Amino acid sequence: RSSIKFTFTGASEAHLLAKEIGEAGIGVILAPSRPFPGTWESRRILPGPPLTEHNAVAVLHANHVTVGLGIEEQWDARNLRFAMGWTALEANGQLTKADALALGSANLEALLGFETENSDLVATKGGDILDFEGKVIAVISTSQGKVEFF
Repeated sequence: RSSIKFTFTGASEAHLLAKEIGEAGIGVILAPSRPFPGTWESRRILPGPPLTEHNAVAVLHANHVTVGLGIEEQWDARNLRFAMGWTALEANGQLTKADALALGSANLEALLGFETENSDLVATKGGDILDFEGKVIAVISTSQGKVEFF
């Protein structure tokens, strides 16, 4: 007997089937992390506060779905930490700080099928990784075997 692992990407309407997705053990990578209804077909998004009580990540998380935040363009990867912070803020307390950090790290690795865990450490100054005040000053990378200072 074999099994298959599913991960939905994009999935701006996944909150509509959150219970079923959670029961099936399917993961979701939301891209963009803060959807905008730019077309008629995307009108069923869950934008989060102040328009709705919860955002899509909060609804999926409450239904035991592994959620990651994706990007649409390569340049947007540098803003992922801010997306994680906004997502946690818009979840109205349903996500812990660890949950928010996992959205752009451990959850993505699990959803994409990485076999080895990334154990890189990021040092910030003036705030933490999820807020606008924090500035990344160093990365300790065990996978690359080096320390980088910025």
